[in-house]
Amino acid sequence: MKTLDYTHSKPGADNGKSFRLTRMDAFAADQWARHCLQAAIRGGARIGADLAQAGLAGLASLGIEIFGFMDEADLDKALNRLMQCVTIRPDPNTPDMTRALIAADFEEPETLGLVRSEVFRMHVDFLLAAAHHLFPVVAALLHDKAHNTPTA
Repeated sequence: MKTLDYTHSKPGADNGKSFRLTRMDAFAADQWARHCLQAAIRGGARIGADLAQAGLAGLASLGIEIFGFMDEADLDKALNRLMQCVTIRPDPNTPDMTRALIAADFEEPETLGLVRSEVFRMHVDFLLAAAHHLFPVVAALLHDKAHNTPTA
């Protein structure tokens, strides 16, 4: 599975903290994405049936704005599942050593939001990149849908 290291570089208490992001396997990612889409639909998002069943590809076309449609319980569940893909690298001298996150790992809410955005992007960007490379017309449609989707 793909991993990515993210080091927080913005000034503040979390500056220099390093996180390892690991992409979910294909089945887990697809299930997570379908659950996110269904939760957004329940929350009032106008998503076509094809897109709702498209799993990660559908979620990729809508972007992180999809979370704005979810009720609090569904949103917490979706974000918690996404954050299970993140570990912290507590010691810069041993970069291969990681551990599970705890709440105290984030001193600033902005850092948590940035890490969430990075792990979300890691899960969906490869689909958008493939669409742009292999299917330019589909990519244009996905881009158009993402920008015309009402947000909360």
